[in-house]
Amino acid sequence: MSRFFQAEVSGNIHLSQTHNILKLAPLQPHVRPAAGQFYLLRASETLDPLLRRPFSILRWDDMHLEFLVRLKGRGTLLLRNMRPGDSIDMLGPLGNGYPEPLKDETPILVAGGVGIASVFPLIGSVHAGTRLFYGAVNSTELYLLDDIKKLTGHIYISTDDGSMGFKGNAVERLIESLNDLAIANPAVYACGPEGMIAALLKFLNERGIPGYISFEEKMACGIGACLGCVIKTGQGYKRVCKEGPVFDVREIVC
Repeated sequence: MSRFFQAEVSGNIHLSQTHNILKLAPLQPHVRPAAGQFYLLRASETLDPLLRRPFSILRWDDMHLEFLVRLKGRGTLLLRNMRPGDSIDMLGPLGNGYPEPLKDETPILVAGGVGIASVFPLIGSVHAGTRLFYGAVNSTELYLLDDIKKLTGHIYISTDDGSMGFKGNAVERLIESLNDLAIANPAVYACGPEGMIAALLKFLNERGIPGYISFEEKMACGIGACLGCVIKTGQGYKRVCKEGPVFDVREIVC
């Protein structure tokens, strides 16, 4: 079954002036995704913009795929302006998703900004005691809260400006809370901006806590051919699109 396929826009919800949820209905048989995998989307039938844009899968069922889109440039502007019935070119699912937690582990999800799209499928699905630490710049950029609260009561909000929840980022909230929560055998699953991930890696390594990080990288091909999205690991450079986007924290060279 080909991972190249066409889809039709079945919904486009504008959450704010910068974020929208794109709901797509594949027009051909497609491979079912797993949490943490991603797709490359292209709205234009021309070569402008040339490259597809990568997006983590947010939600899916037998008929639809959903993506959280943040407006950044021409490609995402085209995706933001798509209307029901429009056609879109897709490649995916790509990469390796999150592994299942071990039976004795308690998953801790950490999301910053649009990183919530990557960990969202894990909420309420991998472990009844799963906890989510979710941070954003301010309260207006915290999305899907009503949906999240239907899946878990263990949600810890943070904002950089303190407009909702803890003042600081999701990693700072996690560090402050971890001892008080007395979580048995925590295992972290995370996605977010570069600075947040760097701080999280440092903390996990210092505490010896296992974890899995999904990296947000620009990429051209998405299938491991162009080597445009490599990161440094203990086994040399690896491709985020092919060997990732999810990596075991023990692999990563900080």
